Amino acid sequence: MIGGRTALYGIVGWPVGHSLSPAIQNAAFALHQLDAAYVALPVEPAALEAALRGAHALGFQGLNVTIPHKQAAAAACESLDPVATACGAANTLRRTQAGWEGFNTDATALAQLLDGAGVRAGAAALLIGAGGAARAGGWAALKVGASLRVTARRPEQAEALCAALAPAVGPGGPRPEVLAWESLAVASRAADVVVNGTSVGMSGQPAAFGELGFRPGQVALDMVYGDTAFTRDATAAGAKVVRGEELLVRQGALAFSLWTGRPAPEAVMVAAMHAAREASQR
Repeated sequence: MIGGRTALYGIVGWPVGHSLSPAIQNAAFALHQLDAAYVALPVEPAALEAALRGAHALGFQGLNVTIPHKQAAAAACESLDPVATACGAANTLRRTQAGWEGFNTDATALAQLLDGAGVRAGAAALLIGAGGAARAGGWAALKVGASLRVTARRPEQAEALCAALAPAVGPGGPRPEVLAWESLAVASRAADVVVNGTSVGMSGQPAAFGELGFRPGQVALDMVYGDTAFTRDATAAGAKVVRGEELLVRQGALAFSLWTGRPAPEAVMVAAMHAAREASQR
């Protein structure tokens, strides 16, 4: 039960009603017997700055930030950790007396997942998209030593992403490169790892890209969770798939530890995620 001493946390997005983050974070709080509660906070883009100020004034201890607010949230923070600074986007905020401190647990989680999937230095990575989520995907690919190509429907956004991430390239590594959107089919088949950093596949968004090819031996990482055309097609082609659910839990676990200073119970969070999904499908 929420009381006067309950520590409040939440996820800010638009839309955000579909999010499974409340289920996984509240399960983690319960396991550690913390007097804390995590809620979904729908915020339109024009209201983000006011919403973040209001959440701080109301005493929220931490926030997650999802589409489409990650870049704007970084700009609204009093300070950023080095990863959020490099990405120009923040998806986890921690309360300080002066304001919000921003982190990018998406990027750190993605690097861990790519490494776990066997992506090594010298791999050729294709990043689809150029928004706040995609910036985390690009940083992660560079972190594990992959070369990075970026394609987006808006080439100017892809150019900005490549310029922002160029300092993250290791010594002697190739600079991120922009590919024309029309080359998506050929580029996706040629890449060693393909990352979907867009909202395609999310509820209410386009279901698929159209021409997108996979092959055996690739790694295909979808930042969208759920049964998406991206993961279905990659699985059917024999690619090694990293699902959005894995990212959801890993980045959420990192956020939990940042907020509480305690180890995150990832197995409990996974179980809570599956239970919440099953309940939503009844």
